Amino acid sequence: MPRSEPTLDQIETSVKELLRAEEIAALGVHDRHGRPSVSTMHIAADGLRVYVHTFARFRKRTELVRDPRVAYAVNHLPPGGYGSRFETRSLQVKGEASLVTDPDEIALAARLSLEQFPWAADAGLFRHVKAPDEGQQAFFRIDPVEAVWADSRVGLMYRTVLSFAEGGARLAGQRPYGAGE
Repeated sequence: MPRSEPTLDQIETSVKELLRAEEIAALGVHDRHGRPSVSTMHIAADGLRVYVHTFARFRKRTELVRDPRVAYAVNHLPPGGYGSRFETRSLQVKGEASLVTDPDEIALAARLSLEQFPWAADAGLFRHVKAPDEGQQAFFRIDPVEAVWADSRVGLMYRTVLSFAEGGARLAGQRPYGAGE
């Protein structure tokens, strides 16, 4: 029996759900020599865009300001192991990072972070976030440009390449995943 391919709207809904449900992503940036550097980061989703948080004296901030081209991967691996393999899904994103300087957007990023990972409230991590030139903390918004969506609920080898519109706010299209993606 042929599988039923999801619509672009269904994929967008699934991607947004994954980004809100999963707290951790592997974020890849470029160091000063152009070599890749990967860190485990907390992500806070605003639709298809995500926010990451770092500190002024951390290399991540310097690297993101110097070269805003980033990639991140986030996935859902159900606790059932092999028996739950038909529930796995993942997103691999290529995007552009922007240092958040607008006070309203900083407040949004802090609010989304507290909603997505409540443990941060106990730590007081986002209680007094200031503009990046005034404080120790900084948020970066990552606007997706292209992504690979894998969803085993559709089929174990289901992959599709996604493109984005409106600065990453909406999905614009999809194409089949092929060799060399």
